[in-house]
Amino acid sequence: MRLKLFFLIISSGVLLSQHKLPINDTVQNFLFAQSETKTPIIITKNGVFEYDVFWKYLPFKNNSFKKELEKIDELNHKNFFTIISSNKLYLVSNGAGPVFLKDGNNFKRIDNTSLHKNQFGGARFIFNNKIHIYGGYGFWSFKNFISFFDENIKQWDLVYNDSKFIPPGRWKPIYNLINDKLFVLGGRTGSPGSQGQDEPFSDVFYFDFSSKEFFNIGKLNPKLKPNYSLFSLPKIDNNIFLIYNNNITKIDFISLTFTIYYKKIFMSMVDNKYPTFIRNQTLYFISTIDGEKQLNSFDLKRINKNFESKTFSLLDDESEISFLQYVLFGALIILIFWTVLKIFSFKDYIRGLILYDEKTIYFNNKRVLVSKEEQQLISFLSTNNFISAPKLNLIISKQEFTKSHFTALRNKLVTGLNKKLYTLTANESCIIETKHPKDNRIKVYKADSSIIKKKISFYKFIFKKWILL
Repeated sequence: MRLKLFFLIISSGVLLSQHKLPINDTVQNFLFAQSETKTPIIITKNGVFEYDVFWKYLPFKNNSFKKELEKIDELNHKNFFTIISSNKLYLVSNGAGPVFLKDGNNFKRIDNTSLHKNQFGGARFIFNNKIHIYGGYGFWSFKNFISFFDENIKQWDLVYNDSKFIPPGRWKPIYNLINDKLFVLGGRTGSPGSQGQDEPFSDVFYFDFSSKEFFNIGKLNPKLKPNYSLFSLPKIDNNIFLIYNNNITKIDFISLTFTIYYKKIFMSMVDNKYPTFIRNQTLYFISTIDGEKQLNSFDLKRINKNFESKTFSLLDDESEISFLQYVLFGALIILIFWTVLKIFSFKDYIRGLILYDEKTIYFNNKRVLVSKEEQQLISFLSTNNFISAPKLNLIISKQEFTKSHFTALRNKLVTGLNKKLYTLTANESCIIETKHPKDNRIKVYKADSSIIKKKISFYKFIFKKWILL
């Protein structure tokens, strides 16, 4: 086996190096990851091995990380994943919940949450310097929402969406964040509580963080045979790479194409029980030969020279036609909407709306002055269906208070604003306290956002609603 491997390495001409992992082959409680500088590392409960020409061991300065792990779960790829944001390395529970930050030569826990076990196998990504997870599996159901970790409040929260189209819940999707759009390809689902009946999706869509909406793109080309896993896929710019069997597949969500590179060499060496990473266009992966784990590196810059390749559309033929029809129909709807807007007058627009500016709330011909905090609350509810208690706490004060004190402050703020709204609308409960529709553990405050709008002048109304369209 080792002689065969040697000839494969020589014949490929692209495999850069191979180094034995600096841990015993029987050890399973470790993470293969990237450091803050993208170098390969092995994370253990006692320290970190970092690779740069050779392996260097950096023991943790104390056992605080080890003690925290004992409260949570074993350190392995099933239970944790790593992610880099702004040159900071985070270690996160796979199902959301506990979050660690690499602080010098140690990991410190930075969350104030419990072990959620709710989003295993979800899409992990960084947006606005925050850790996000889309989808995932937990508590016998597949999730269809996006959560994020807010370091300010040390809690996980939900990304609210205003989308009429919401894709079915899933785990193990293929994904890529490009600017403010999260592109998603496929993933898997099954009968609740039965992972053994895992079935693949064949859809392609994206979530736009600007509009907070999901948009369907089409159906996946059957020529693409994804290999779904719990790991994030390696990425260069806007391209992600699938590595399985004897080929490398590059997926481009901008051009909606994928390229398959064929060569019968090292691909059978890739141990898919571990993630793969790219640094400076060099692919790093782990192989297991004769029970021995090795770190391998592969030069992707030479892929066009050493591999045969074919490029295909990411969408099948029927999906491409459907997508064109979707674009044309959308353009027609926009044109009709623009025409209708021109028919309505400014007076018709504001009728029945609760309007607000920096200091005042208006309804019909009446007005009432509001505080800064009341204005911020009504402004948030004008663009969101509800606001969570933790977010409302941030509006009230940046200081840390007890839970009971924050509850009293929230009640005072909401009650006072409701009284002012009652004088305008005669509605005693414009803002109501309720539970999150997807998580009863989260308290939210809800209002009808469709009737709450920021006050604008007639000319701005014409400019924003007519000219921009």
